[in-house]
Amino acid sequence: MLPTTIALRFAHRGPAAVAELVRHLCTVSMMKAPILFLLAFCVGLARLAHGSEIKLEPDATFRLEFPELPDTLETLASGERQPARLTATLPTNYSREGKFPIFVFLDGDKGGRGDGLPIPARMVVPRDFICVALPLFKRAYKKDESALVTMEDYETASHAYRLMLQRLFDVVPNTTPERSALGGFSNGGHTVAVLLAGHDAFTLQHFQAFYFVEGGFGPLAANVLQTPAMKSRRILLLRGDRADAKPEPKIHLARALEHLAEEHAVDFTSIVMRGYGHELPKEYLSVLGRWVRGEKPSEASKK
Repeated sequence: MLPTTIALRFAHRGPAAVAELVRHLCTVSMMKAPILFLLAFCVGLARLAHGSEIKLEPDATFRLEFPELPDTLETLASGERQPARLTATLPTNYSREGKFPIFVFLDGDKGGRGDGLPIPARMVVPRDFICVALPLFKRAYKKDESALVTMEDYETASHAYRLMLQRLFDVVPNTTPERSALGGFSNGGHTVAVLLAGHDAFTLQHFQAFYFVEGGFGPLAANVLQTPAMKSRRILLLRGDRADAKPEPKIHLARALEHLAEEHAVDFTSIVMRGYGHELPKEYLSVLGRWVRGEKPSEASKK
């Protein structure tokens, strides 16, 4: 592995990892001094390239880049190569002493660059949660093909999110799976459903709630709710009923999922976004927020 690659990996992991590397360099034989000097120099450059030490303080936002990962779906679709990014915003009540769940929202279509959440996150989780934006991944993509994330993309997505989120957990060591929520809109919802249909161990280890807005119903209906792991998780579906949103297939899938959830004792909530199509309207952000925070949705918002 090239010294620059090693340096970038340690730089992304934060100052503690860099210090660990430096201590290791000091214990290695001086016969390798030229290589070690180059590696140490690259670490310094990498730290400069990615900014100074990340400040873990209330309402702080920071980005992590992952040049070692495969191209994101946005890059594959646009042809403009940019490294995969994770953007995180700490809650306004963040402290180093507390434990904080994370709220991840994956966008639809090509998924964006991971530069920030496409929704006003403070309307969903005003405090307590670390808000995280991630891009989407596909194994391969051609412009004349569908961008839909499917089970063929499971390995690519699973590997990417495991690496990206683990680095976040290394940078912010006081996260907790308790109340942590992973979900998305449209193709983002498909991606989360693919992870669950693949019984992704990392995803199930770090998240206890999963939400799906206008996407992901098909993979969920395949073999997700029947697994024992889902009995200790929560699931939310949000779907539009306007004719242009083609609601009929989603109605049938939602009803099938409701029956499966009841049969297998899964905490499952299905909400119809009355009068809306393929979208996440502002008024339903508060509904999503109440559910993410563990509050019961109002009867008016339910199906």
